[in-house]
Amino acid sequence: MTKISIFYNLFEKPTTLLIIPSQDYNQIISEIPRQLSNKKICYITLNKTYNALKETFNEHPEINTENIVIIDAITKSIGKVENKEDCYFITSPQALTELSIVISEFLNYEIDYVILDSLTTLLIYQKAEEPVIKFLSNIVHKIKTSGAKGIFYVINIKDHKLLIEESSMIMDNILNLEEEKIEWS
Repeated sequence: MTKISIFYNLFEKPTTLLIIPSQDYNQIISEIPRQLSNKKICYITLNKTYNALKETFNEHPEINTENIVIIDAITKSIGKVENKEDCYFITSPQALTELSIVISEFLNYEIDYVILDSLTTLLIYQKAEEPVIKFLSNIVHKIKTSGAKGIFYVINIKDHKLLIEESSMIMDNILNLEEEKIEWS
């Protein structure tokens, strides 16, 4: 399957679990926003700081960063920081209630896509699947109610098999990139 037909799958269903091979992770975090450059995106980063993510996006001029608002769960845990026009900083990836409230607020502003990077990171901070699945179920419901679409990254790691299985039951679409033949440009 080519890159175009793989990413077409992301646009047709309300929620997609994107199972990513670890070696393709950095390619994916820039490819998805590139594919969605004409859409309003709320990008939730749980493992890269705002500055690192902006730098990654800016390396790809075809990514329209004007349409991307970021929820950063890392930077504030490292040091003091003030919210920016295109970024809201939450206290940490462990603050699921705070994250849920902020996502709800952004969904009121006609966001087309919510991208959560990544469920793998949430599991590391929560140390158990149950709170991650409960949070995920809540967010998926909010996204569907708002009319937006959600893309949820998970790194395909053997230790996270239960998380992937549980998450798959909540999603409308599961796309395992290890099973696809991707042609990166």
